[in-house]
Formats: sequence, C-alpha cells, structure tokens
Amino acid sequence: MSKPAPPKATGQKNLFSFFSKKSKDESAARIKAKKDQIEKDVAAVTPNTRLAIYWPADKEFYPCVVKERFSDGRFSLLYDDGDKEMVDLRDEVWKRIDERKDRDDDGDNHEKEDTESGADEKHASKRRRILESDESFAMDDDADDDDDDDSFKIDNVEDDDDDVDEPPPPRAKPVAKPTVTVVSSKKRLSPTPRVSPTPRKSSRPTPPKPIPFAAGAITPPASPTAPDTPIPNEVNPPGTHLHNHLKFFTTHRVDAHNRPSSHPSHSPFTLSVDTTELEARCRQFGNNLTPAQKQWWEIKASHADCVLLFKTGKFYEMFHDDADVAAKELGMAYMKGVVAHAGFPEAAYDKFLGMLVERGYRVARVEQTESPEGLKERKKETRGKKPQVVAREVCGVVSRGTRTYCYLEDASCFENDNKMTTGPLIVIKEILLEENDSNTMDVDEEDSGTHAVCEYGVTIVDAVTAAVSLGQFADDVLRSRMQTLLASFAPLEVILEGGENGASKTLQSLIKSACPTALVGRINPKERFPQSTAIDPEVRRTLNRTNQDVQPWNPDEAIQEVHRKGYYPRSSRKNEPLNGDGIARWPDVLRACIEGEASLALSSFGAALFYLQRSLIDADILSMGIVKAYIPPSTGCSASARTITGTNAELSETPDQLQEIYNREAGRIRGVDLMDTYDSSSTAEEASIDCMVLDGTTLNNLEILHNMSSGSHQGSLLSKIDFTRSPHGCRLLRAWLLRPLFRKAEIDRRADAVAELSTGSLAMAMSDARSLLKKTGDIERLLSRVHSMGGGGRGEGSAHHPDERAIYYDNEKHNKRKVGDFSKLVHGLKAAAGIPELFENMTIQSPLLMKIVRTTDDGGCFPSGLNEKLDWFFENFDLKKAAKGQFEPAPGMSEDYDHACETIENIQRELEAFKHEMCNFLGHGARSSWKYINTKEDAKEKYVIELPSSVPVPNEFEVKGKRGKGQNQVNKYRTPVVERLVEELERAIDIKNEGKSMGMKLVFAKFDSQRDVWMAANHATAMLDAIGSLAELASQPGYCRPYILECPSNSKPGMKIIKGRHPCVDVTHSGGTFIPNDLILGGISSSTDDEDLEANNDASVLLLSGPNMGGKSTLLRQTCLITILAQVGSFVPAEECTLTPVDRIFTRLGASDRILCGQSTFFVELAETAAAVRGATRRSLVIMDELGRGTSTFDGTAIASATVKHLVERSKCLTLFATHYHSLLEDWKHDQSVRLGHMECIVEDDSSDDANEKSNITFLYTLGEGPCPKSFGVNVARLACLPEDVIRRAKNVSAEFEAEMNGESKRHKKIIPSTAKSIVRDVMNSFSGDCITSLDEFKDLWRSLQ
Repeated sequence: MSKPAPPKATGQKNLFSFFSKKSKDESAARIKAKKDQIEKDVAAVTPNTRLAIYWPADKEFYPCVVKERFSDGRFSLLYDDGDKEMVDLRDEVWKRIDERKDRDDDGDNHEKEDTESGADEKHASKRRRILESDESFAMDDDADDDDDDDSFKIDNVEDDDDDVDEPPPPRAKPVAKPTVTVVSSKKRLSPTPRVSPTPRKSSRPTPPKPIPFAAGAITPPASPTAPDTPIPNEVNPPGTHLHNHLKFFTTHRVDAHNRPSSHPSHSPFTLSVDTTELEARCRQFGNNLTPAQKQWWEIKASHADCVLLFKTGKFYEMFHDDADVAAKELGMAYMKGVVAHAGFPEAAYDKFLGMLVERGYRVARVEQTESPEGLKERKKETRGKKPQVVAREVCGVVSRGTRTYCYLEDASCFENDNKMTTGPLIVIKEILLEENDSNTMDVDEEDSGTHAVCEYGVTIVDAVTAAVSLGQFADDVLRSRMQTLLASFAPLEVILEGGENGASKTLQSLIKSACPTALVGRINPKERFPQSTAIDPEVRRTLNRTNQDVQPWNPDEAIQEVHRKGYYPRSSRKNEPLNGDGIARWPDVLRACIEGEASLALSSFGAALFYLQRSLIDADILSMGIVKAYIPPSTGCSASARTITGTNAELSETPDQLQEIYNREAGRIRGVDLMDTYDSSSTAEEASIDCMVLDGTTLNNLEILHNMSSGSHQGSLLSKIDFTRSPHGCRLLRAWLLRPLFRKAEIDRRADAVAELSTGSLAMAMSDARSLLKKTGDIERLLSRVHSMGGGGRGEGSAHHPDERAIYYDNEKHNKRKVGDFSKLVHGLKAAAGIPELFENMTIQSPLLMKIVRTTDDGGCFPSGLNEKLDWFFENFDLKKAAKGQFEPAPGMSEDYDHACETIENIQRELEAFKHEMCNFLGHGARSSWKYINTKEDAKEKYVIELPSSVPVPNEFEVKGKRGKGQNQVNKYRTPVVERLVEELERAIDIKNEGKSMGMKLVFAKFDSQRDVWMAANHATAMLDAIGSLAELASQPGYCRPYILECPSNSKPGMKIIKGRHPCVDVTHSGGTFIPNDLILGGISSSTDDEDLEANNDASVLLLSGPNMGGKSTLLRQTCLITILAQVGSFVPAEECTLTPVDRIFTRLGASDRILCGQSTFFVELAETAAAVRGATRRSLVIMDELGRGTSTFDGTAIASATVKHLVERSKCLTLFATHYHSLLEDWKHDQSVRLGHMECIVEDDSSDDANEKSNITFLYTLGEGPCPKSFGVNVARLACLPEDVIRRAKNVSAEFEAEMNGESKRHKKIIPSTAKSIVRDVMNSFSGDCITSLDEFKDLWRSLQ
C-alpha cells in the first residue's frame, strides 16, 4: 500500500528527508551527504523501535512501533490504534520517539488504554456469548457432523445490543487520532490516549457506498481499479471487502436471466451468483464458503433489490453490500474480517428499518424458522446429504409503499400526529396510441391537441388501511389526468412497466417532476418469482407461484392467481373457476373490471399483486376486500375526442360498470346516499355533473394540499380548514376538498348541517363529541391491523406464512403492541358509541346531520347496539394478561379449546377417583401417604404415584424410581390406568396449548368477523368529524355562509363576494391586517332573491391590471379558494358571498418549468392556457396571471388578446385575467362583457420628468375600477434594491418607450386609436391640392406616418 507523496520543496525531485530540506542550488555532494544520513538513520531502526510517521493529507504525525524489518528495506509498523502498514522509511517523513519519556509522561494514559482495551474485549465477548447461547450463526448443532451454521466468523463484535458505534471516518479526516507534537530534534514526541480502532490508513479515495437505483436495488459500484486485498481479523475499510472482489457482483453483474444491467429488460429483483468464483475468492482470502454463507447468497439471488436483515440468534446481521449500507446510512462500524459485516439486536429492528425505508431502500427481513433442536431432528430424519444450517425464510419485504406498520414496527408516529397519513403505492400500466390511427383522423382540427394519445391502467394500494383502487382512463398529450392523480395521492412509491416497450420517457419524466421524493421501480413483462425456502413442501407450494417465471402484467395470469390464493370467497365449490367464472362474490369493482374487460386496469392489478406477493403482504391487504374505483376528473377534452373508439377499448371513457360503482362510492363519500335526490333546472349536460373538477395544475397552483415553497402541509388550504380530531375524519375532509360538490341541493344540505353545528346547543354537543372523536383513533388503520393479526388475511393458509414459523426473542414487546392496537380500537369504538347519546334529546333540523348522529334503530346510519357488541370483548379479553402472553380464550370462543379443557378436567377427576379407589383397597397407610407428583401441565412424566415402600401394592404397580433409604424410602409407581389417562391428558393439553397460543388470534378473528359494523361506525364518525371541522371554521369571526344559486340554461353564471379575504393569509407580508376586496362577476344582481334574479349583461371577465406586488395574484387565488370552500359546504372568509356553482377551475399562475419533462417555462404557461381554452364551459372559473410574459412583447400580447377573445366569445365563463399589457386593456375597454379593474396604489413624486428623481410607491391592495396607467416596475425594482444607476437607466428607457407607444415620441409617432383619425385627415389633406410644396414637408409627413 502506498501513501501520498510527502510535500516537496521547489526543485526537490524524488529525494526528501524530514531532517533536512535541500534548496534548488544544493551541490551534488551535499545531496549525497543527506542521502547517506538517511540510510544511516534507517539502518539504526530496529524492531520495537518507537517512531512517529507523518501523513501529509492529515498534516499529522501518528505514533507506531516497528514490528519487523525486511531484507528489501521495508518495515512492518503497528500503529497505536491497531492498524498495520508496510512502509519504506527512506521515502517517509518520520521521527524517533523516546519510550522512557512516554512512560514517564503518559503513565495514566497507558493505564486508561488497558482499561479501554479490556472493556472492548469484554464487550465483544458479551455478544459472542449471546450469539452462542442462542444457537445463532456460529452454533455447532452436532459434534459428529460438519459445522452446521458456521457463518461469516462473527468473532470480535464491536457493538452492544442498542449502542451502535459510529462508522469509521475517511482516512483524510481521522476522528480523535493519536497525534504527536513536533518539537525540536532533541525533544521527544508524546502520543495522545488510545482510541477505538479505525480502518487501516490508505491514501486511495474511499469508493462510494452502494446506493438505491431506480428500483431501489443495492448496486455495488464497479471500481475502475482492482480493490485492495482485505486483511483477515482486521477492520477493513469500505471498498476492500470480499464482495468488492466478486466480478459477478460488481463489474459483471447479471440477473437470473443473464441480462446485464444495461439491458432494457434487466430485472433488479434477481442476481446470478457465480458459486465457482465465490468459493475461489473465499479460499483466496483464507476462508471457506460456509453453509450459512451459501444460504445468504441464495436469498440474495432472489432479493437483489433488497437490504437483507439476516437473523442469527437475537441479532439481525448485515453482510457484504448490505453492511456498506449499514455503515453509510445507519452509522454502524464494520466488524473485523474479510467479509463486510455489521448488525443490530432484534429490539432495534423498528428503529433501523424506519431509517432504511425512509431513505429509499427496500428491506427484506430474513428470520430463523427452525430451532437448533429442530435442525437436529431434521438431520435424523433426512436420508442422504444432511442439512447443514437452520432454516431461514424471508418473512417480509418493506418499502415506502408497502409499509403496513405491523406489530414488529413502531407505530407511535400515528399517535404523536393523530392525523398522520402516508402516501400509497401506485402501479401504472401505459400504452401509447399511434398518431396516424385511422380511428383518430375524424377529430376536429381545433381539438387535435387534446385527443387521447395514451391510455393508463392504475392500481392504487394504501398498505396502511388495506384499501385498493382500480382505474382505467385515456389521457391527452399533456398527461393532465395522470398529473391530477399524482397530485391528489402524492404516492410514496410508483411502479412502472419495464422492458423495451415499458413506460414512456414522458411518463417517467412526469413522475420525477410531480413526485420528486417518490421511490420509482420497474417490473418487467417477465419476472422470476422468489422461491420459498420453507421446509414443508406443502407450504412451499402455497407460497410459490404456479410457474417460477411469471408475467406480472398479464391480466389472465393475475385472475388465475387470485383464484388460486383464495383472497375472496368462491362462488362455487364444485367447479374449478375459469378467468371469468367464480367471481360472483368478489369485490364489485374487481368484478366490473373483469366483466367490462378493463384490461389495462387488470394489468396494473396483476403487477401490484406480484409486488405485494414478493413483499408477503398480499393476503393481509387483498382479503380485506376494500376495492374502490378510481375515475379521474375530466380533462376538458372535446366531446369528439372523448368518444373515439379504438381496437382495444374505449379510449377515454371508463367501463360503464366501473363508472356506476364509482358513482355509488362517490355518493357515499359525499353523503348523498343518506338523502333523497333533488331535481335540477340546469341543462342536461350540467345535470350529469356531480363535483367540481380540480386538476393537478390547479391543486398545485392554489396550494390546496401542500404549499409550493416547501411542499409541506402547513399553509395549505387543507391545513386552514382541518379541525378534525380523527385520522379517518381528516381523510374524508381531504376527499371533500379534492372534489367539491356541484349540485346546489347537495351543497345546501351539507351547509345546513355545518350551520346547525356551529351555533346553539348543537355546537355545545359537538364540542363534547369532538373530545370523543379524538379518542376514536385511526379506526381504518387499526381494523386492518386486527384483520391481519386475526389471520383473516391469510385464511386457511395462515400457518403457511413465514411469520408463523419465525423465532422471535422479543415476543413480550410484540404482544404488547398487538394488544395495544386492539385496545386502542375497542376503546376508540367505545368512545364512538357514546356520540349518539350526546345528540339524543336535541332538536335537529338538518336531515343530513340527523342521519349521521342517529342510530339505525332511529332511522340514522350510526350502527345500533354498538356498546353491547363491544362489551363481549371487554368481558372476555383481559388486556393486561394478554400483553404478558397469559391470555386464555373464553368459553364459547373455540370449540376445540373448550373440549380440551373439559377433557382435562374429566381426566383429572378420573385420576382422583382412581386414587380414592386404590387407597380404599390398600388401606389407611396408602390413604394418608398417596401422592401424585408432576401434576402441572408443563411437567414431564405427569402424575407419577409416590408411596412409602412399606405400603404393599398390587403387581400392576410398576416401579419407576425411588428416593430415600431404609424406612424413609419412597417408591414412584405408574399403573396401566394412570398411563392411559396421562396419554389422554397429554393430547388434551397439546390441544389446549395450541388453542391458548391462538387465543388472541381467535379474539381478533371474532372481532374481524363483525367488521361491517365497525366500518359503519367509522363512516359515521368520519362524516361527523368532517362536518364538525367545517362548523369550527364557521364559528370563527369574519366567516359567512355563502348563498348558492341555481343557474338555469337561460341565465348567466356569476359570483358576488363582499369583503372577501384569502383563507390562508391572515396578515400581509409587512405584518398588517389583510385587506379585503369586493368582486362581482357575471349574472349576479344586488338582490339575493331568486325571483328578482334575471339574466343581465354584467361582465363575466375581469381584466385586472396594476403594479407588481400590488395583490393581483392574491385576488385571483382567493376568489378560487372562496369558491372551493363554498362548494365544499363550508362558510367562507367574507361578509357576503353569492355564487352559482362552478364545474371546474382552471389556473394559469406563476412561472415554473418542467425540466425533467423537457418543457420550458413558456411551454408550461401555454399548456395551462390550452387546458382552459379547450375545457372551459359557461360554468367554469378561469384565472390567468400575466399570460404571455414568457415570450416577446408582441407575441405575448397577441396570445393574451386571442385568449381573452376566446374566453369572452366562446367559453363565456367567469374569468379573472391579470395582465401588464395595457394595449389589451385598450382593446376591451368598451366591451360590455369585460370589466376593467386594477389594484390600487399611491405613487409619490412620480410626475417629475427627471429620471434621477426618486419616487415611492404604497400598495393599497384594494380593487379599483378601470385600468391602471402604469405597472410601476421601476418602483418595484427600487424595492428589490437594484443598483441606482440601473434604475435610472431603466426609467429613461421606460419613459422613452412609453412615449413612443403613445405616439408622443420626438423621434417616432405611433398610430393609435386616439390619434388615427386626425393623422388620416392630415394625410388626405396633404395629397389634395398643392399642399406639399417642398421636399422637407414631404419628409415631415413621412416621419409622422412612422
């Protein structure tokens, strides 16, 4: 190993000594003298000599001792921190250390060093004892056989159960390295106290740690140079371990189908392991490939994308590239040896799992599913080659999108933040439509930009609540619907189709842009399913797929697998189901997709099924049966584009059955299912609209769910209206906000309930109800957990799941978590059961509210008899005993358990009866001395009879043992009758113990069987919580109930907002009170009576001008947010609000690009404009802020003008259009459909013609009538602190350009409408008669025309 060359003086060339530096003009003789001196000094160095070696990169001296001198002049050095190195002292900077002085000066230090060394050895010894006692990785199961589980040689472990050492720092920056103080050549060097061992020093750069790639796999980097050889029994630095030398693992990495990583169909899930190279490398480094190592590589080969947590005893060990991840991400230190190795105790699993998952890794938990005793028994039963290692199985794969927060994980995050939500896993199937498809040629030219260009099938999996949503839809060239889906759900993980014909680059770029933090993975059309390593072949058959090579995206294969696994009830027990048969009892949505041939939705479902099966959570989630339909909001595509049909299916229409189911589910979410329907006077097309459409652009621009600055929840509209007390209430309120109501009757119905809960006695009752709602917890999540813990998710094959065979050492903590989750659920439902009582004697006017708070017995939707159903669990489930693992099933819970208990009691009575019978036969001596021993259920040799040897017994009494001597001798007997009864007793006890171990599972299963009741309570409490949140908002000062108007076909939509405020902005940026504004648009008169409301010519478009920072964007945003709140059923921040419902909001705000999608700022601007121009109807609301600023003034003005014309004359929708193009204001100032307004301000000293004269601007933030004369950009430049010379120049240029545009320039005159007539008159006069008498007059005329 080499170190960096020492610092050299100018002209030094290759020779250098610490003792003397040569200058440029040194003579050859002097150089030779120095060289001789170096040789002399080096010759004086002998073994055990203390030296200090200089490391230039650190600018430090490190003390060491010379261990050996070699014939070639090199020395073997042992540094004080335990590192070894081979150096040539002639090329090094070094100095002697006087050990006698060291001992005198640092005696205490050496004493401390010995203490620390002993502690380290004690620490390592402690862990070795734990591992050996637990029959872990280094166990010896049979002395006569080969080493069974001799592993990666866990010898000197540096960490304890919960304390993990920090990773060793890079060589260039050592932490607490022993240093040597440099003094004069006559003074000695004194080392600092010893610290913990660090990796040996190396001048080479530390290679990068493995990082998760697109699919979350751990890909070791291919080093351009061969890594250094690791040293056995030493702590080796990263990049030097065994796995760094394996070509099949680094530079020549291929998947199970021998496809390299560069291949488009390369699978990140698998790895082809070259056993020959692996064994050769192990031998090269002095190791043999042990059975445990082979087992690790076999599992890694099928889970190459995962970090393996390999269970050995009580510890999760991490080897090879996984240890690199541990060092990098978890701060762990490498253990000694050529194999990279780190680990942590079972008790710390949830902590380190969370760290890895949050940082984008997939983590596979590998558990021991066989004890050492079980291995010995298996060896005895095995013919031929004996098994050499305990069985281990992958018990779960956890990623960001598949994290269920089971009992192994810490779910306190849901308790600390009572309304915490997690993003789902979304699986997307995409097909592109050919542009020259004959079926699309009949699209109108004007609609050519919005016709369907692709189709998507999506499966959305919420692992926390076990809810699955399926959808299929077409999308336009802008991927508007997909963008809306991503913005609405904010997925934590996205799975796309891999391979040559997989997801398009457009989709990939969109996901990176819309979900920058999401983990993105790929599943190829053909993948290899990991094979179970269970011992039982029946278990392996159940866990494995029918074929090892599967087609995850194949719908037929997915349906067959659902049939095979039995997630849903079968409709027939006689016939084998085919693809379309036997699905009558399946969830409605999945059945509709099959019957409606929604092939893309089923394709994505198949890939999701494959991914969930690999993660071993498929049964837990799918068997819940919560399958919903996802229907995207309309993108505004033209009618013709929406009715195009292709060869596969309808391009943009969802299958009719799926649409019908979605409408039913959406109605339940909105609460429409609780009430009667109302007739509407709107047009037929408008009557079919249920909700306002908010696409992804609008959700982001208006900051509905997240703020745009940090992406956090704070500052969003949802954060301002969310006063819910339960997670399920928060989720429902969020769903309402994403799709506000459209029909007047539904809006009024919800607003009536909100108004009634915000005042009077009902407000007091709601206040009490809110305290109960807070106690309910997350019912949806906990129901999913109980379903899984009860084995309902695994059905008849519950014992087949690897977790059922896993050996855990922290069962008490696991039981506490299980019981804790169940306790929270039953107590939460108990609290919910008290809500109807709070409203029992209240007079309620709102039909919707009455339905929510009344029980089903009283005509409501709240389940009746909830308390009685819960009492059984409180009476039969002792939470304290259950947490300690002492729970026993109550009578009637399990027939087998009850029968076993009865059998045990009967046998015990028979044994007592036999005792009395024999005592009577044997006489008084037997009656007083007969004794049964070993009567406990866990005892061996149960019910042995003890009698004194002096008592005569029949011949059938067989002596089993004796104790005592002489007269005190007691004999132990066994009789045939007792033998028979004990055998029956043993069988009954086994059945009882099995039932006892299943006790909690039986309780959970019984609870899960009544899930429909609990879900009804969940729905009712969520509705009340969401409405109560809006009522809390309504009770705040400055909020009013909006008045919703019908909008018949012969009337004009409109809105009237008096003193409206932005709901998310309480104060201005300067700290002042927010300035409210009035806004009237469209057909809203001053009267609020329907009979006085007539169609009028009030302007539907507001052209808004004003200074930068004057509040234009705020006014636009607040108008949209007030409209959204009104249609959610909420009160709004205004003194008065009247409006007709809006079917969709289009926004064109801000300036941002989509670099990852290859879209410039101006392109994004025009794409948002195109969506509004093509999709807006008369019932839409459009806001546009400074359209056209991304291009030249002329192009921008032209685009803005054409857009306004389209919105005014064709869309006829409500529009707020902010602009700085004053010519646009001139063009529309006389149009009755357009109203001009501006944000008012006060400008001081702006009348001066002197550009050097400073002027101040004061923003009033109020909406005034008419156009604004200027944009005052120069004034804002001064506020932004631009240099004064720049501002002066800008003001001059601005004044000059403005004069030219107004026709007042001394050099040029522009013909504008106000001067056009006079100029034409002058020209006509000039050419009539002899008006032009000279060339100068003609030139003057020509200049005037310019």
